[in-house]
Amino acid sequence: MLVEKLGMPEKITALLKTDGITELNPPQVLAVKKGLLEGKNLVVASPTASGKTLIAEMAILRNFLDGKKSVYLVPLRALASEKYSDFSKYKKIGMRVAVATGDMDETDGWLGSYDLIILSNEKMDSLLRHAAPWTKDISLIISDEIHLIDDPSRGPTLEVVLTQLMGMTKSQIIALSATIENSKEIAGWLGAQLVESDYRPVKLHRGVMYPDGEKFKLEFRDRKSGSRPSAISGKGEADVSLCLDTIEKGKQTLVFVSTRRNAEAAAERISKDVRKLISAGERSSLKELADGVENALGAPTKQCRRLARILENGCAFHHAGLVAKQRKAIEDGFKSGLIKVLAATPTLAFGMNLPAYRVAIRDTKRFSGSYGSAYLPVIEVHQMFGRAGRPKYDTEGEAILLAKNKGEAKQLWERYVEGDAEPIYSKLGIERTLRIYILALISSGYVHTRSELESFFLRTFFAKQYGDIASISGKIDRIIDELESYKFILVGDKSEFISKEFMPAFQLTQDVSLKATRLGKRVSELYIDPVSANFILSVITEEDSTVQNLMTICQCIEMKPLLAVRKSEYEDVEDQLARSDIEPPDVWDVEYEDFLSSFKTALMLKEWTNESGEDKIMEKFGVTPGELYNKTANAEWMLYSASELAVLLGIKEIANNINKVRMQVKHGVKEELLKLVTLKGVGRVRARKLFSAGIKSLSDIKKTDETTLAKLLGPKVAKEVRQSAE
Repeated sequence: MLVEKLGMPEKITALLKTDGITELNPPQVLAVKKGLLEGKNLVVASPTASGKTLIAEMAILRNFLDGKKSVYLVPLRALASEKYSDFSKYKKIGMRVAVATGDMDETDGWLGSYDLIILSNEKMDSLLRHAAPWTKDISLIISDEIHLIDDPSRGPTLEVVLTQLMGMTKSQIIALSATIENSKEIAGWLGAQLVESDYRPVKLHRGVMYPDGEKFKLEFRDRKSGSRPSAISGKGEADVSLCLDTIEKGKQTLVFVSTRRNAEAAAERISKDVRKLISAGERSSLKELADGVENALGAPTKQCRRLARILENGCAFHHAGLVAKQRKAIEDGFKSGLIKVLAATPTLAFGMNLPAYRVAIRDTKRFSGSYGSAYLPVIEVHQMFGRAGRPKYDTEGEAILLAKNKGEAKQLWERYVEGDAEPIYSKLGIERTLRIYILALISSGYVHTRSELESFFLRTFFAKQYGDIASISGKIDRIIDELESYKFILVGDKSEFISKEFMPAFQLTQDVSLKATRLGKRVSELYIDPVSANFILSVITEEDSTVQNLMTICQCIEMKPLLAVRKSEYEDVEDQLARSDIEPPDVWDVEYEDFLSSFKTALMLKEWTNESGEDKIMEKFGVTPGELYNKTANAEWMLYSASELAVLLGIKEIANNINKVRMQVKHGVKEELLKLVTLKGVGRVRARKLFSAGIKSLSDIKKTDETTLAKLLGPKVAKEVRQSAE
């Protein structure tokens, strides 16, 4: 089907053609035939790079032409930024495009004036909790990566958000999914037509590689062509030999490993041989890229320097331990073809558009504290497979599982090459998840009674899968009692009864009203677990020190994973705990080790507020800059939440104390620098320079001549600081 047949205005057709789109591929044609442009709900289940995004774009364009609002939901912030960049081209036709993934305590009313709004699932959830008025105007919902509804951490948010939006709007829903076994079940839940296809514009060859004498044997299979055996010479490591062979073909390799540490080690090891194949021109460009990555922070850490060395050799690693600026530089370097080999953790396989000719999967097992070492799910490995083959550059791609021997190769072949992806299941039945969303539904006014709450859960994917909600009804009742005990909700009107606990038998058969208290509503808006909120309110005092405030939030589930205390550290951590005025549990208490981990995490945050650099924190606590950023961001949010709850309860002295610690964590400074870091252009380093020069307040800045400020800060920043202080 030619794009002219879509019935779109000429300016839109021309814009599509500018992107090289002149004709629709099979899944896109099927989507149109099944009602994509007539407002029908669709679940599109097809491989990576099969054109699912264009299906969403066609629906967005049709909705825009009808003067209606679209929302595009994604699971990751990085993916939201990528989609915003992709969809900004539609500004040329007058479409107003916005992206929001951050602050969870805002209604973001400004979004109401936009035609296409790109949101993380969590941000959409937050907006619903704040009852953002424009959400009722949504008429098209795109849910990207809907198969992640199976994820225990992200899935429940997506499930609740979609259930709410289906109940409060009459929106068309387009759900984009990887190929999964029970896509029909998802379609049934959403009242959608299923668009299922195995079409892929770049042919994908799945296979295994294993040692065979002095060579590595490669075996591929695709269902149409049968086997394609071949071999790669090499006596060393399999991943090194494969990457060198790929570079000799003028191509790139993505190497997936299980952990951040493995990603760094693999990239470093492979780079030692790759460097021999880098041209002089590439070496110069790589040096420039490496310098930028090394100096992305105020002071380079050991990790920064290691990454820079690896980059100079044409390789890199990619994981959450890097800061955003470094990840972006690496992604751009790989997309441009400058970086030849990228070693990454599996997170990179989800959503991010970063394909390579070859994908090598070295680690197919993951260690779990609960279950030990276990095979990765088939769907996760297939997501990695999907990164093989670059549209517009390659006619084919190779996804290769690296096996230690022929026997393991056979097992991996059966499990991942021939195997189908597992069905996905709702994770809404987890009690903590239910607690968070029950309070959210009550506090937002979405439900007002016990029966309305039950009705909501009967419309979820959980109920669709299990036929009813009998298995969680008991949990729902326990959670209602728990939230009432925290004084977060009011249940019915028990004032006329003998006691709060007593209720006549006739009342048990009647529906019970549910209403959030001001405190409960605020807890939900702040996007924290009710158990965390109750704990914080039960322990905070006006006399709490910085470490005590940090320790309070580090005992909340939102701060996990905590820093593990190594055996060699026990004595030092316990010694610091003894000097902190914090009362620990007994050493035989099952919670003692978690308590020590919470305390170590609090000590790391305190180190940050003492103005230690990222390099020292990495050396002392083993925390990478990316991890540090995530930890401080979480800590700042939890401290903000604690302060807000204290304000609501009228205990302003406690709120002020906590807010001071929050600002210290945000800026990474001691208390004495807080007045200075609020100035434009002044961070922790510049603030310390000013303070050391005797400039300690805004009035001091006003008194200091611009020449002196320029010597300390540079002319441009000095001028900005002076203007900010006026």
